[in-house]
Amino acid sequence: MTRTDGLLGRRRARVVRRHILRGAHCLRRGWYAEGERWARRAEEVAHRMDPAGHPALMVELASLWHGLIRYRPARECALRVAGPLSAAPPGPGRDGPLVDALVLLGDVERRLARYGRAEAYLRRAEELAGEADRRRLVAVRLALGVLCKETGRHGEAEVFYREALALLERHGGDPLARADALHNLAGLAHARREAGGERHIRAAIGIRRAVLGPRHVQVAADLTVLGALLTERGDLDEAEDALRRADDILRERLGDDHYEVAVCQVNLARLDALRGRADEAARRRRDALRVKRLTLGPDHPEVRRLAASVPG
Repeated sequence: MTRTDGLLGRRRARVVRRHILRGAHCLRRGWYAEGERWARRAEEVAHRMDPAGHPALMVELASLWHGLIRYRPARECALRVAGPLSAAPPGPGRDGPLVDALVLLGDVERRLARYGRAEAYLRRAEELAGEADRRRLVAVRLALGVLCKETGRHGEAEVFYREALALLERHGGDPLARADALHNLAGLAHARREAGGERHIRAAIGIRRAVLGPRHVQVAADLTVLGALLTERGDLDEAEDALRRADDILRERLGDDHYEVAVCQVNLARLDALRGRADEAARRRRDALRVKRLTLGPDHPEVRRLAASVPG
């Protein structure tokens, strides 16, 4: 590589980082459309770079795509860096970015219902993270917990979530990671029809509101879980208030055709059905099915389950 090539590569890396930082700022503020525009600009420049020379930067770009809930570009970006890193000699400069890439790949494969691939990526990440790298170990534990919950292994999921929470409480760390662990425990309690979920999700809402503000997408996702828990408890008035606030935030931030909006619609449909609003419940389920088909594809297990509950 010539000196000119090296200068050009560093210049491109600086441009990519600037675009990623702007996209991440938009993501934190909940401006998803603007964040996606910056991610696309970063991607255009990154395609002219050698990913092996900038592994951490490529993982940041994959993380931005993942945060924007654009899973296919996140997967492509993570694969571009995971391949060269896997072939590189072990060491701190390789293992950390490789763990991050593997966690992203595991989560994306899970969301696309490729559960075997997802677990293989996450188990490899678990081996590489080790006990010393607590931040990354927490991320691996949370990702494995979600995978186990989705595949019906609820006992294993709870172990992973509680291990992650214990690490955060013992050693400190990102408060948003603690909120993720509490959100996941609440979702697991809802899936198992157990008590305790409401306490966890209210704590998660408090953390995220303090860090991100009251109208962030992640706060809305917590409100969706709270609404689902309150619905099952029979507190329909507070449940409807939580779900309508979540729906308002999600539509404002993400638009009407986003996966998270569909999740909220399914929970609102359940509440409508309990209140005797059958037509409204059916309308919400049909709309949620349309969005989930667009996002996940017609053969995804989640889409098939929802389709079975939609008349016609």
